Amino acid sequence: MKELILKIFFYLSIALTFCSFILAVYAQDLMFAGIGVLLAIAAVLLGLESKQFLANPFRK
Repeated sequence: MKELILKIFFYLSIALTFCSFILAVYAQDLMFAGIGVLLAIAAVLLGLESKQFLANPFRK
């Protein structure tokens, strides 16, 4: 169940990153670009957490 939640949040953060960058280009506002960068960092961290979760041989 935790693996599914991690995947959902990972893909959701990637989608929100793209939306934020598109909105930043459209509105020419750096705040949206900054939010996109933070969401990209969150996507990387979620991906690493998912990889670590799958590598654990003692997971339930």
